[in-house]
Amino acid sequence: MTDTQFNAYLEANPTLSKRTVKAYENQFDKFDGMEKNVVTQSQANIISFVDGLPISVNTKLAVYNVGINVRKHFNKDVNKMNTRKLQLADDYKTEKDQKKEEKKGDLPTAKELIAWENRQYVDKNWTGFIITHLLRVLSTRNKDLDLKIIPANRSQRKGDPNDKNNYLILRKNNSQVVRNDYKTVKEYKQKKNVLTSTKLNRAIRELIAERDLELGKDEIRLLTTIGGKRMSEDSIGKKIRSYTFRGLSETDYNKVFVSEVAEMKDIKQLKIISNNRGSSLDVLLKEYHLNV
Repeated sequence: MTDTQFNAYLEANPTLSKRTVKAYENQFDKFDGMEKNVVTQSQANIISFVDGLPISVNTKLAVYNVGINVRKHFNKDVNKMNTRKLQLADDYKTEKDQKKEEKKGDLPTAKELIAWENRQYVDKNWTGFIITHLLRVLSTRNKDLDLKIIPANRSQRKGDPNDKNNYLILRKNNSQVVRNDYKTVKEYKQKKNVLTSTKLNRAIRELIAERDLELGKDEIRLLTTIGGKRMSEDSIGKKIRSYTFRGLSETDYNKVFVSEVAEMKDIKQLKIISNNRGSSLDVLLKEYHLNV
């Protein structure tokens, strides 16, 4: 499969999203070692080459997928490659199941995470409390917590469809999280959650005072660099883990709470988590329930 052949495949499939095209291009580059001749090479040679790549099983599956799609476009046989892809898919599932079992014994309980959250409040670690509280009650991802803290006002409540900021809005008796920029926003649109926790409200006010900033006048962000600037997306995850229990990731937090709720067979709460996170119930149970 030369560059010309690959481009011909893309041109024949104009409905592919930009994200998919970018992913396919990245996998296509993996064939450099065989001069990208996937169309003219035998399936046996392709299988030997892909299996020998120093990449994860999941990435190999993606590479096979691109090779198979392009060969099918040029009416080349793919039966052996499909069989190998299915074998790898089984290997990948086994690998994931093993990791789940290992992770099950390593992760804390929901009670431990809540106790850690409460300790942040007692210790007046306001940023830590806000982060761990939102991870728990809204099942947020890292990007969701790139929040700009603002006062309640009429123009913000009305909303701007072109706004790409996430907000933590401080009100008199409650607060609101508005998410315009998160992983699945294209599917689930803007998300708004009102939070009635008095502890959260106090933590937000104390955080603002601690930083010697003025709400509504200064730019205030929950997560900032040492110099008080907005953090890059790549740095957000590391920052969040500096506040969580044992440095756990947002994914680990979600696994703990999803697994507990699923074990209780609380479908209503699972639907709330699904809606808050912007994930289907199927994805939630498949990816985050440790006992599945």
